[in-house]
Amino acid sequence: MSTAVLLPFHQSRQSRHAYLSRTQSLLSALKARNEVTLLDLPNIEQDDTECRPTSTYIIRPLSDKERSTLLKECNCRFASEKVNIQIMYRVAGNGDGPSMSKWDMSSSLKSQITNNCFGGQVILGVLLDGPDAIKEAVPSKLSTLVGVSSNGLIQNSILEPGCSIHKNSEVSNTHAMKYAAIIGCGTVSCSQADIVKSKEKYNFDMAHGSMDIEVGPEAGGGRIVNVKVESTLVDVCHDLNMDSNGGTIAPLVAFDENEIASPPAMNILCPHSSLIHTPQTNHIHLSPHASIDSATCVASALLLPHSTIKNGCTVSHALLQWNATLTSQSDAHHVILMERSEVGPHSFTANAIYGPDSHVSGGEVHCTVFGPNANSHHQSLLIGILWPLGRGNVGYG
Repeated sequence: MSTAVLLPFHQSRQSRHAYLSRTQSLLSALKARNEVTLLDLPNIEQDDTECRPTSTYIIRPLSDKERSTLLKECNCRFASEKVNIQIMYRVAGNGDGPSMSKWDMSSSLKSQITNNCFGGQVILGVLLDGPDAIKEAVPSKLSTLVGVSSNGLIQNSILEPGCSIHKNSEVSNTHAMKYAAIIGCGTVSCSQADIVKSKEKYNFDMAHGSMDIEVGPEAGGGRIVNVKVESTLVDVCHDLNMDSNGGTIAPLVAFDENEIASPPAMNILCPHSSLIHTPQTNHIHLSPHASIDSATCVASALLLPHSTIKNGCTVSHALLQWNATLTSQSDAHHVILMERSEVGPHSFTANAIYGPDSHVSGGEVHCTVFGPNANSHHQSLLIGILWPLGRGNVGYG
């Protein structure tokens, strides 16, 4: 198969790992508790307005004046006396770090931070008017929302300059990058215990983007296949010893399993991703332009760019490729949705692998390899079906 066809899969993995490395770097700076940290990070903007490949960021403790401003003029409070707040902002130019580290950020705090409770350790980012001001490329509905306001509790989190965090009950163990948004949610958390449980029970690994799915139990016991968010359906069939690819060498997409260490125990929201009006969220990674909007509960989910979970869905242990959708009061557990596949409305699925451009509407699919270009709808029921070639339709049971 052409290398160009498989290039997006490799680029996706490289991009995910670059964002994981960014989180690790900032987490190390937060835990170091240095007086001043100067940290070089890749620039998020990849357009003509940003010439430099990297920028230097200052991460330092609040001064006495900034701490007073945060408590009194920003109407914020600390959950305990041991709260460690580190302020983060971008250096304007080369060599300006040492001098800018002494700048007073009180005015930026007053304009961007208000009415929050902070706990644990928090990196609190603020924008400056010059080097990293919001540009027109930001969607207008978010450009006016940049900042952190009206949150019941923010703890053990990294909030980069330019993110939008508003009106949430709790945000903990979460990294929100520039242009990311968390708005109107209940509890957004990520505990080490839940990560370990997902790993032990379902072999779910956020760094590798992989988990075990059991399919086809009608054949005398389930077949377990380890799928990755960058897997192709040819790779899945190869792992199930169902190769029938006319001479294509499988697996098509192979990765070095030792290329990254254990992922940080944090939710990660990449640039332009959003988490909105969802009561319960735990252990998620949202790639650029991915979204969770008005879901009921989402746990252990990795979404590639432009994929979405929305409108009353309950989801756990899910991998979504580009432009995949879970929607409209559907339940999905231990599933992978490949490119442009969709589940919903009113569907229930568990232990299923959906090939590209497959759709389920008003049906149930369990322990099945489904697709590509296949449809199941109108109260149809599929259990234990291995349908790797797809290109079919099942309706009305």
